[in-house]
Amino acid sequence: MSLDLPDTDLGRNALYDFERYAAHSFVEKGTTRAHRRAILRILTHYIEGGMAFPDVRLGYGQEKVQSILDKLETYLADFGSDETAAWSIATIDADLAYHEQAGAPVSGVSGRLEELRPLVSDISPGGAEEVTKADIAAATDFDARRFFVTRHSVRQYADAPVDDATIRRIVRNAQECSSVCNRQTVRAYAFNDFDIVQELLAYQAGNAGFRQEIRALFIVTADMAQMNLIGERYQGWIDGGIFSQTLALSIHAEGLGACFLNWSVEKETDIALRQRVGIPDNELVITFMSCGHLKERFNVTVSARKSLDEVLTLNPTLAPAP
Repeated sequence: MSLDLPDTDLGRNALYDFERYAAHSFVEKGTTRAHRRAILRILTHYIEGGMAFPDVRLGYGQEKVQSILDKLETYLADFGSDETAAWSIATIDADLAYHEQAGAPVSGVSGRLEELRPLVSDISPGGAEEVTKADIAAATDFDARRFFVTRHSVRQYADAPVDDATIRRIVRNAQECSSVCNRQTVRAYAFNDFDIVQELLAYQAGNAGFRQEIRALFIVTADMAQMNLIGERYQGWIDGGIFSQTLALSIHAEGLGACFLNWSVEKETDIALRQRVGIPDNELVITFMSCGHLKERFNVTVSARKSLDEVLTLNPTLAPAP
């Protein structure tokens, strides 16, 4: 696919981004494992989303259930079991149980489901689950304003390593963020070897003044192979941004410091980083993030916020409906 763009630095870099989406999304195709896995997640999330509505309509999404079964059958034959297959089975199980309990059993599903079940491992509960207001109140019984205002972009770190277990915990908590249709398109590359961290930081221009302080580094990417609509051409940035901010808050919750290091580079630098780290072409590099233990005392930027009225437009007057 070709695109006629001006032969300028901006045009060449815009083409570089366009070609990645055109090559790896499945707007016009859908044959790889990543494509087919994404379709299963889109359809399955449709079913579980409907089960979380205030009033679940009987018969909701049954054509999607049949489509999941059709796609799951060929997916398992071609690729075998994984967590997406298990989640699909669990969600259909929950959907069938709901209809059975409501006295409106669904036909034409149970038999096909039982044929596929032995091919899928590690099936855990799916569908919708009950959450109580009390549970959330207990989990949020802290000074939220203080939590947010004490999160800073930290550029001074203690001389102490960030161990593997801490990194795993940080990323596991960040995984609880939202993503489009629960596709979970984001990947985090984490490094805590000081020499490697220092080498990789040289690809990013905004950390020179405090590079030697940084003991751990995250590189966040988003997978274009899980996007299937023209309207999703920027969804990787959205999913990646949501995950990255949650990652920063997860680091803060651990009592560590972090700083976003923007990946605003031209294609030559992007290509060089990919080659060094082994980031595949289907992944969009979103951001770098430094991480480290806090010193007992350190300075951060004041970074005064705009007034609330500059940011919030509450109940604006709408134009007449067409």
